[in-house]
Amino acid sequence: MFSPDEPNSVAEQHGWPAPAGAAPVGIEPPTHPVQRGRTTRRRSGLAAIAVLTIAAGTVGGAIAGRSADPVTPSTTTASGINTTSASSNAPPDRQDVSALISKALPGVVSISVELNGAHAAGTGFVISSDGQIATNAHVVADATKISVKFADGSTAAAKVLGVDRTDDLAVVKVDKAGLTALPLGKSSDLKIGEPVVAIGNALDLTGGPTATEGIVSALDRTIDTADGEHLTHLVQTDAAINPGNSGGPLLTLDGEVVGINSAGSQDAQNIGFAIAIDTARPIVEQLQQGKTIAKAYLGVSTTTIDPTVAARNGLGIDHGLLIVDVAGDSAASAAGLQPGDVIVSINGQATDDNSVLGDVIRTTGAGKVVHLKVFRKGTTIDVDATLSTHAA
Repeated sequence: MFSPDEPNSVAEQHGWPAPAGAAPVGIEPPTHPVQRGRTTRRRSGLAAIAVLTIAAGTVGGAIAGRSADPVTPSTTTASGINTTSASSNAPPDRQDVSALISKALPGVVSISVELNGAHAAGTGFVISSDGQIATNAHVVADATKISVKFADGSTAAAKVLGVDRTDDLAVVKVDKAGLTALPLGKSSDLKIGEPVVAIGNALDLTGGPTATEGIVSALDRTIDTADGEHLTHLVQTDAAINPGNSGGPLLTLDGEVVGINSAGSQDAQNIGFAIAIDTARPIVEQLQQGKTIAKAYLGVSTTTIDPTVAARNGLGIDHGLLIVDVAGDSAASAAGLQPGDVIVSINGQATDDNSVLGDVIRTTGAGKVVHLKVFRKGTTIDVDATLSTHAA
């Protein structure tokens, strides 16, 4: 995740909003901003609604991060990827963690990028010995220059092979062979309470990557980012995910990658999110082949309305999805959707949670029209939005 530190931060250069001083009329500001890993973008929101940011770095060695918005629970091998499983029957202890970190560090890289003259930083990890590296899309997608630093201190220029902004995944390539690829595990095997370790370029500090230890706090989480992306099946952890960690690995004590770190909470304590490796793996395999993936995109950040949210914000409606933010240059913006609107249904399906909205958008497809019932200021209106794409 990234966090801005000065007015010319990456976030502001991209038009991402500064921390909101005032929320839309009738909507109280969020109480729990959350951050992802390159430059922090914070949005106006609602009472008792968490807002996320993303992890990486800005000019002067600070870390950049983009903000992911309300957090809502949801239930719902390519050639060259090292998927060898490590196993151990011994109970974990501090020595195991130390050995794990030493073994994994050669496969973790610090990523520095230039974005419109600004500097930002994130993390990646090696997925093939011939130089392919996985990271987050928000770390590298808009970069004009990418440099990768390895654990031995060597550096190499990198180029983007493929990007999937919707799922916040990317693969870059360096001209270097004989690298240490980290083995991929199965996030479906994770259990709440299981120990995990996050490694990444936290705060873009000198001296190499930072390691943090924690547990799996929850599974199958869903968040909406400030760009209107809808990330699902996330792993929640209390291992510290700080600005600069974006794109780095979340590891089991067996040394297997089970998540790609993406978001963490600033105001809440010990809440971080990683893209589950079972979700990421098939997408990364396509990106390795040079495919840039464009998916249908509406461009709203929403949160499910419950009685508490409805009462605190005087919504006049007790169901649906409250729009917390609308991304610029998006289908939602073009259709006139606004923060404070409540999406009651999409294509005739009641929007009782974020997963319904995301599923209908994906199945409808880019270039197609979705029909929305929207509650606005006491009146239900019809809104048609032509889905766009969020491609590189």
